[in-house]
Amino acid sequence: MLGSLAVLVIGVVGASATSGDSSASQSTAKTSSSDSSMSASSKKEASESSKKAKIASSEATASSKAKQASIESSERASSEAVSKSESSIKASSEKAVSESVAYESSLKESRTQDTANAESKQQSQSRSVVENSSPAVPAAEGNINNTDHYKWAIQDGFDWQTRKGHSTRIAPGGALPDGYHWQV
Repeated sequence: MLGSLAVLVIGVVGASATSGDSSASQSTAKTSSSDSSMSASSKKEASESSKKAKIASSEATASSKAKQASIESSERASSEAVSKSESSIKASSEKAVSESVAYESSLKESRTQDTANAESKQQSQSRSVVENSSPAVPAAEGNINNTDHYKWAIQDGFDWQTRKGHSTRIAPGGALPDGYHWQV
């Protein structure tokens, strides 16, 4: 009995396994047919997405190239601006140096001229003092120095308060030197 029971259990289990296998094979067939229909649409979608990806990739590449070109042109413009700035600075520096040299030479010339003027004034003063130390000659009518006393002559541009170093005494009857006025 036990044997027949075992055969029966095995038969039921086998039959259910067979029916399970047939239902599984039917579902596999359905899945494969739906997979084949899906795979055709999937293939189309994959093809379209691949085209889109290629287009996006080419657009990204073009955009990247445009950005790179823009960066390069801005770098070139920047380097040109820097070089122009450097040349401008160099030119202004050279101009400043030349102006400085010209100023220094004109300053030296001016100092030399001032020294020569001072020496000539000093010589003319010493001549007038020598001439004035000669014996008194009767003074002309319009001369303020027609008395027998010494008078002060002050250099033009100075007055009695600022006369120090810019004044001289004129002997009685002496003439007023150029660039001086009488102090009364």
